Amino acid sequence: MPSSGKSTVGKLLAAQLGVKFIDLDKVIVNKTGMNIPDIFEQKGEDHFRELERKYLNEIIGAEENFVLATGGGAPCFFDNMEVMNKAGVTIFLDLLIKDLYEKLSKKGTQKRPLLKDFSENALYEELMKKYMERKPYYEKARIKVEQKLESITNRVNQVIFAIKTLKE
Repeated sequence: MPSSGKSTVGKLLAAQLGVKFIDLDKVIVNKTGMNIPDIFEQKGEDHFRELERKYLNEIIGAEENFVLATGGGAPCFFDNMEVMNKAGVTIFLDLLIKDLYEKLSKKGTQKRPLLKDFSENALYEELMKKYMERKPYYEKARIKVEQKLESITNRVNQVIFAIKTLKE
């Protein structure tokens, strides 16, 4: 989900594992020369999802031993989740909606095309709606880690423990 910590946890996880960290949204920005809100506004969500799919497949085909943070919608389109599951270990960082709401309320949502322009009450409802829509896709991840807004170190350690448990 948006603001669940994918990039922050991903960077620290990659550092602890000694592998490369890749942020799919940053790859899209670098390859297109446009920021994500502009892509949504000028070309639409369908175009953005096509870009996600294209660069996800490029990364998986070209890289080895990496941690990839995708946008929250990436697993929910095309066969992206299946592609990711075949390529490696997928992780669902599951935060409570109230925690996501708190984070997004503090940080703002203007850079998040699917969440901008919502009132506070409507934002909570939209997060709940998106979570319910996306959860069936997220549940296909090989690892689900229920996380709380606590120290980022604890959150990364939960993920590492889950990965080690999966390998056993």
